[in-house]
Amino acid sequence: MSGSDQKPEKSAHAGPADGSYSENQFGETIRFTSPTHLTDAPDGKKPSDIPQQIGRYAIERVLGQGAFGAVYLGHDAQLKRPVAIKLPLLSNSDDDTEQLQESFLQEARQVAQVAHPNVVTVHDVGIHDGACYIVSEFLEGLDLNHWMKSASPTWQQTVELIASIADGLAAAHAKGVIHRDVKPANIIVSERAEGSVPVIVDFGLAVSESCARERGEVAGTPNYMSPEQAVGEGHRIDGRTDIYSLGVVLYRMLCGQLPFRAPSISQLLREVIEDEPRPPRQFIHSIPRELEEVCLRSMAKKNGDRYTTAGDFATDLRALLKSDEVAASGSADGPAAKPKPKDGIKILIAEDHELTRFKLKTDLEKWGHDVTEAADGEEAWKLFQAGEFSLVITDWMMPNVDGLELVQRIRKFDSTEYIYVIMLTAKAEKHDIVAGMGAGADDFLAKPFHRDELHVRLRAGRRITKLNRELNEKNQRITRSLEAAAKIQRSFLPESAPNAIGFEFGWEYKPCDQLGGDMLNIVELDDRHVGVYVLEVSGDGLPASLLATTLSRSMAPGSDPASLLVERSPSGQVQRVLEPAEVAREINRRFAATQDAGQFFTLVYGVIDLPGRKLTVTSAGHPPIVYHRRGETPTKIEVSGLPIGIAQEDEDFYEETIPLNRGDRIVLYSDGLSDSANDQGELFGAGRVISTLNDWRDLEAQDSVRAVMESVTRFCGKTPATDDISVLVIEAK
Repeated sequence: MSGSDQKPEKSAHAGPADGSYSENQFGETIRFTSPTHLTDAPDGKKPSDIPQQIGRYAIERVLGQGAFGAVYLGHDAQLKRPVAIKLPLLSNSDDDTEQLQESFLQEARQVAQVAHPNVVTVHDVGIHDGACYIVSEFLEGLDLNHWMKSASPTWQQTVELIASIADGLAAAHAKGVIHRDVKPANIIVSERAEGSVPVIVDFGLAVSESCARERGEVAGTPNYMSPEQAVGEGHRIDGRTDIYSLGVVLYRMLCGQLPFRAPSISQLLREVIEDEPRPPRQFIHSIPRELEEVCLRSMAKKNGDRYTTAGDFATDLRALLKSDEVAASGSADGPAAKPKPKDGIKILIAEDHELTRFKLKTDLEKWGHDVTEAADGEEAWKLFQAGEFSLVITDWMMPNVDGLELVQRIRKFDSTEYIYVIMLTAKAEKHDIVAGMGAGADDFLAKPFHRDELHVRLRAGRRITKLNRELNEKNQRITRSLEAAAKIQRSFLPESAPNAIGFEFGWEYKPCDQLGGDMLNIVELDDRHVGVYVLEVSGDGLPASLLATTLSRSMAPGSDPASLLVERSPSGQVQRVLEPAEVAREINRRFAATQDAGQFFTLVYGVIDLPGRKLTVTSAGHPPIVYHRRGETPTKIEVSGLPIGIAQEDEDFYEETIPLNRGDRIVLYSDGLSDSANDQGELFGAGRVISTLNDWRDLEAQDSVRAVMESVTRFCGKTPATDDISVLVIEAK
């Protein structure tokens, strides 16, 4: 709210049916009946009939008054700051007062949820002596009427100011709040550290979208009213209503006059409803044609012909400023062609009607795009394959290759970028549109079309192609990052088995995606012991892979100072190889202190005593170990233990010691092996794991692992893997 008052000035334009009609010094129509507590006292005076206190706020003076209430300068004693207090005048009777007050408070609280630098901040709402009030920040500055009078803004300054207000309205509309009385008197140009900032104020008429549909009264300021407001069609009021009013403000700032003025309220409203405004360039020839188009579109009679959102309105206004900046930065050596906007794209036109093709090409090139034209679908297809187009506009009916076939070919074409397709057609039947969309068209434009409609469709296409391009670029960056991460992860897999006299190893790790949560390894602990493990982290993707890689770093060979598989002397020498249960307890203790909620992993870890020819193993929730003694059927060995992350911090883990004679095998695997499924949903299962291992018993360790993996692949067929698979075979020789 501002400290500048706006006093009505009586006009000669007062007819008998409009006795309260008047115009202020800016030519704006005012029609109101003042409440008894309002006066025209000069600033600084406090007549006895205005309130001394409203709620906790002391009243200092009147800031302004109008048809819908009064605004006071108040003082908040608690926070020690000036505030603006609006007391809207609610028309009501005894039986609906309470309902109106509650409705007002609900809507005022909704306005308070809007947080934006171009929207006044609402601090408080309430009821005082039966009157509702809104408390907002007090803004030092001029309202837009007075600011225009003193600043004489250029069209560029005007565009930037209106775009900022459109941003504020977009924020309000996003919260479901419609202002309904956008006009210069409700826009304060506040001087702040960042410069002059326009702020929209006085949401006393604002309503939620749902409430607007229930209200049919004519409310607002007639010169700035939208046609739907002027006829009292509350069900049609939405954010586009404010866009119309802001368009009138833009018109007024560009032309220096309002689009509609009349000698009576009834005639003025009739002009708002029925008449088209004169184009701004008829008054000011220097206004860019594109700006005139934007202004008139915002003021379209039908709300469906206006901008859909205030954000779109602001975007088009700022695009004009960018275009002007590019033009202004042209060569100083002489006149140059107007540079194309940086966001121009390559467009292919396929249209056999020469005049339509010419019209399309002219408009598109004027908007800064690189246009290639074809007279039929066959020529368009050849051009498409040779070029790199972001958008295609094609007629439906064409010789040689029609629009449907052209779209189908485009969709089958291998392209890294998404191609947006708009079809031009005289066909308006539902089944025709379904056929076109089924072929791959993104949008339709019915002939004959208006250039504004083409511009709207084109903007949607540019937005989608830009989003797809950005998405592709991000996906490529992610893919490169994942490839690098997968390479790091693979570096922790064994390249070759350590020198373990009397033992042979075979292994395979197959992630279901680029990155996996499984890990396996064979590590030399000292000259008498070798460690083996398979672990599986819950979940998938990058988090699981990072944890699996981190764990592998800790379960390193004994020669690595980071290894927690051995105990070291103060000098760093390996003193003792830790028992598997000790390792599991230490990992569980460390993980319990740092784990993310819900994350866990299973682990089977064993230590091979080379001279003693035995394996001591522990398990933390991992699938059973397969023990295959020479000449016998494989059996499962269960080692009880909870997964790490689920087990308590002081959980005990148990061990099994298995003798390994010549020809005996131990198989460790992750549950991705047994849980692999075919297209009927049948699992490979532990039973098939046992029988498959038995079938390939005579192969060398590494060959038997490959045979098992091939068996699983044949079983699953074309069903994609959903989990990583790890297999590790240990054979005593």
